[in-house]
Amino acid sequence: MYSNERKSGFSVLDLLVKIIFAAIFIFILIWLFQKKIPNVNMTPFYSNVYRENIKYMQEAGENYFTTDKLPSVPGESVKLTLEEMENMNLILPFVDKDGKACDKTNSYVSITKLEGDLGYELKTYLVCGKESSFTTKTLGCHVYCPNNGVECNCNCGNKEEKCSYTKVTQYQFKKLVSGTKTKYSCDKNYTLKGKYCYKMTLKDSESAIKTKTREKTLTQDAQLITEQAKLQQLKTVVTTKTDTKDATKVTTTDTKAATPVTTTDTKDATKVTTTDTKSATAVQKPYSCEKTRVEQQCTTKTEKRPYSCDCKTTIINGKPTTTCNTCYETVQVQSCKDVSVVYTDTCYKTVYNCDKYPGYTLSGQQCKKTTTTYNCNKYSGYTLSGNKCVKSTTTYNCNKYSGYTLSGSNCVKTTTSYNCNKYSGYTLTSDHKCTKTTTTYSCPSGTDVKEGSGSTLKCYKLIAGSTYYKCKDSSYKLSGSKCYKVVTETYTVRECSKGWKLEGDKCNLYATSKKKAKVTRVETTGYQYKWSNSKTLNGWIYTGKTRTVNGEKVCK
Repeated sequence: MYSNERKSGFSVLDLLVKIIFAAIFIFILIWLFQKKIPNVNMTPFYSNVYRENIKYMQEAGENYFTTDKLPSVPGESVKLTLEEMENMNLILPFVDKDGKACDKTNSYVSITKLEGDLGYELKTYLVCGKESSFTTKTLGCHVYCPNNGVECNCNCGNKEEKCSYTKVTQYQFKKLVSGTKTKYSCDKNYTLKGKYCYKMTLKDSESAIKTKTREKTLTQDAQLITEQAKLQQLKTVVTTKTDTKDATKVTTTDTKAATPVTTTDTKDATKVTTTDTKSATAVQKPYSCEKTRVEQQCTTKTEKRPYSCDCKTTIINGKPTTTCNTCYETVQVQSCKDVSVVYTDTCYKTVYNCDKYPGYTLSGQQCKKTTTTYNCNKYSGYTLSGNKCVKSTTTYNCNKYSGYTLSGSNCVKTTTSYNCNKYSGYTLTSDHKCTKTTTTYSCPSGTDVKEGSGSTLKCYKLIAGSTYYKCKDSSYKLSGSKCYKVVTETYTVRECSKGWKLEGDKCNLYATSKKKAKVTRVETTGYQYKWSNSKTLNGWIYTGKTRTVNGEKVCK
């Protein structure tokens, strides 16, 4: 009973403690989220989202543009929009930092064939809201072999490589990320600039069209009136004045290629003989030879040997006694002696060769190769040609161009001329001067009447009677032989005083008011995507998408 009651009481208390701690923990989380999260700088995260998105597009484009999809003409491009990439399942749909879809029409991946054998340029352009940028990557032709790069031959700058790629399976993961950003806004009729709101209020307005006046002098020749008078024409005074200036000096240079004359000097090159020595290869070579060995030489003879035969045993004095006869038998007896015998056998001798050293000659147990070379080290500027040192010297002359002077490998002729182009009306003289003669006409002393001007000027002296000038129009005022009249003309302009703004035909005066913009915090959420070679990634959710990419490249 005690044990059961103790256990039941502990379970209820434990449950209450857990509930209290859970409530406290949730309260602390809410407080931290409200107080701390708004101050977090999410800019690095937002930038990383954009970089990851443009990276996914670039990788998908790189895998898509294989040999059959590449442009064949230098400068030609092939383009694939973000919408087309999503429709072909080359890439999963992604969003920007605000959780909105990126521009599928203006975002694209393109590939352009470069001039020569420089490969291709892959360009990735991504537009997400107000953010847009692009990346470029230069790719060699080895990336675009048939069969996804397996056992392929690619021609890059006339170099053939047989390449193979290991294949790597990658898995796509996503993570839901959130953050906040600060937005500024203004009331109606205010304009947002940075963190402030501005409003322009019209204080006053007036016409921008102003009427102005200016004076203008009109001139007429006065009318000569002669009353009972006689005029005697006098000789007009002609004065000639000459102005002289330095003429403009113009120097022109004509250049022609000089005539090259090449002379060749030949000397005997220095002969250098070097000997390289290597150990010859020792080989055991068999041959027939005579050898001597010791053998036993035996002879057989017949001889008689005695032996006991016909033996009988008798008992004498109680003891057995045996008696035998002597018989003879013929046996062969062999006698041997050592004798030297000559025989033919296989012997071996050591010989040497230089088979593994091409060009070497056997000398005893050494392989020797003598090399003769030539050089021109002791002759500065000479070039080796066979066993000779040759130096070609090229000189130039201008013999076929009269008046030209040699300058390096060119013939130059400088011509100096003079002109008076910058002086209007001036004439060039033989001493390189520009002169201008000005002729003036005037009347001599005692002249009473003048008519005409310049070369048509006529001078008269009044002999009798009187003369005077009169203006034909009474509104003109006489001055000498001319009549003058000052008139005032009116004209309009469109202008405003300082501080006023010209708008059409109006001058408007504005007052500017400024106040701080309204600040709001906006929560943003969005998915961040990532490819990994691992099947699991801590803190990330597997999307179910996989892709196969090229791993290590091996070229033979």
